[in-house]
Amino acid sequence: MAKKVKVNKKVIKRLLKVIPFGLLLITIGITFFLQLQNKKYVQDHVGLAVKNYNEIQKATKNIDIYDEKGNVVGQVLKDSKVLLDGMKERQYKLKDTNYYIDYIGVEKNDDLGISKHTEYSDYKNYIPYNTSVITNDTYSLYRDDNEYIKLNVSSEYPIIIRLSDKYGIEFNNQLFYIKKEDVKEEKESINTNLEIASDLPVLNYHYTVNREAGEFSQCLQDICMEDKVFEEELQYLSNNNYYSVSMRDVYLYATGAIQLPKRSVTITIDDGWFVDRSVQLLEKYKQVGTLFLIGSLLPANAYQSDYLEIHSHTWNMHNLGECPGYFGGAITCKSREYILEDLKKSRESLNNTTVFCFPFYEYNSYALSLVKEAGFEMAFVGGERSVRVGDSIYELPRYVMFNHTSLQQFISYVS
Repeated sequence: MAKKVKVNKKVIKRLLKVIPFGLLLITIGITFFLQLQNKKYVQDHVGLAVKNYNEIQKATKNIDIYDEKGNVVGQVLKDSKVLLDGMKERQYKLKDTNYYIDYIGVEKNDDLGISKHTEYSDYKNYIPYNTSVITNDTYSLYRDDNEYIKLNVSSEYPIIIRLSDKYGIEFNNQLFYIKKEDVKEEKESINTNLEIASDLPVLNYHYTVNREAGEFSQCLQDICMEDKVFEEELQYLSNNNYYSVSMRDVYLYATGAIQLPKRSVTITIDDGWFVDRSVQLLEKYKQVGTLFLIGSLLPANAYQSDYLEIHSHTWNMHNLGECPGYFGGAITCKSREYILEDLKKSRESLNNTTVFCFPFYEYNSYALSLVKEAGFEMAFVGGERSVRVGDSIYELPRYVMFNHTSLQQFISYVS
């Protein structure tokens, strides 16, 4: 028979009083410990976030985008680069937006991978249309056909570039594209009151020479311009805040895809002789120019500059007396095979450029057809007038600049 255990009721009552207090102390201790750990975690990671802060960050994985209330509204996709303008607790703020991203999942980056004078840098000079797009509830932002950002909240953006299948817009202080299929509607809106260009003057220079160095005696044609004349004109553009337009801009403008500021101009230089001083002056006044290079003269890297684009003036079809009845311009009469081989060689030497300039301003329907067949998308001639929206993209006119062109005449061209 089991022995009966006697229960001490007083001990039990004491235990019942002590246990809750002990549990409370344990709970307080655990809570305090966790708070210290969390505080240390926050301090460590916020400190790390501050340490790693950089205006440009690259996503190391797909990372969520949050609104100001903490709701997830999209994603920055892996390897995309974003611009920041501050922090909020444990998050970075996306520049020029009301959106945030976690600081975990991004790393410092030094640049956006955008070279000078491309649509992704020059777009800041474009005048937005007084029309905006309203997106669908979900949409993506693209660049070079690559998806960079996904958003799941309908948004409104001023139109900066208008193409047949997409719109160029600004997000996070960068140019992105939205496909038309991701747009719900267009709406009129006041996005700017700046004056836009009604046409675009394209100036055609050739050789820039220095009289004191004896170069003027080596270049006796009217198209040989003294450097002091060229400098006076560039100085005028700089002092009057002209935007010197890249070849990409010319194409977008002529096809009606963008609006340019009223004071816009394009500087082109033909051939490749006596170009050193031209480049030096372009750099001095921070004006962008384009050299149409005869490829057989010298390699393109002879004139590398952040302020100079280099495009095709043929490989070796810039010779006098090539065709009966013509001043020069072999492109108007040589065999199809001869011309296409020359143009192919020129394009390949210039990173497959799609911009061309006809030698001696001479062309005909035959030459036009071969320039298109060779893969060029835009070409320049003479014409003594400015480019207008809707002009033939293969017959864009230019003003020929001479050493005797007065400053007043120059001003009349660019005004």
